[in-house]
Amino acid sequence: MTTSEKVKYIWEYYKFYIIGAVALVVLIFSMVHSIVNKKEVVLNGVVMSGLYDPEYMDQLENKLYEEFLTKEERDKSNIVIQTINSSTDQLDMKMGADMQKMAAELSAGYIDFFIVDKDFYDNMNDQNQLMSFQKTSGITDWPIPNEHLHFSKEDKDDITGIDISTIGLLSGMVKDGDKIICVPANAKNTKYISRFLQYLNKNI
Repeated sequence: MTTSEKVKYIWEYYKFYIIGAVALVVLIFSMVHSIVNKKEVVLNGVVMSGLYDPEYMDQLENKLYEEFLTKEERDKSNIVIQTINSSTDQLDMKMGADMQKMAAELSAGYIDFFIVDKDFYDNMNDQNQLMSFQKTSGITDWPIPNEHLHFSKEDKDDITGIDISTIGLLSGMVKDGDKIICVPANAKNTKYISRFLQYLNKNI
């Protein structure tokens, strides 16, 4: 057989194997490319609110991405701020799914900070489930009026929550009352949490 006839013969009898092999190579390449280029979430926050400004959230994420992360970190890191509708008159399947996801992430130590209402904060604080801002950030003096600070039940000197109304970076985030920023005690990402608290301190 001539070369062209050999090619036709091979294609006729093995074309499905060839197509399958090419598809497999493309799939493997795509998966490897996705894994290599996947950005690591270095700061994961959860905002629980009935009324929030989506545009403000996007701007905040972009601002943190540009100012909080270094140039080198931006290529391989990402910041995520999740929102959960906590309005009691809008209970639905999505909210239920969001709460389950949040509970799983919280249990695993993957949530780096919360922005929540006083009841949620009090519940966690009463169970000693919040980090001390001073110990985590290394900052002992927060320039915030005492009435806007919230303290540990175990140690009255440890700040475990701050009203976001006193932090310029966060003050325009929600529209349904006062919220408190706090950090779960089991959060694993203490390096970036510490940096984030220091960043907030500079942007009060």
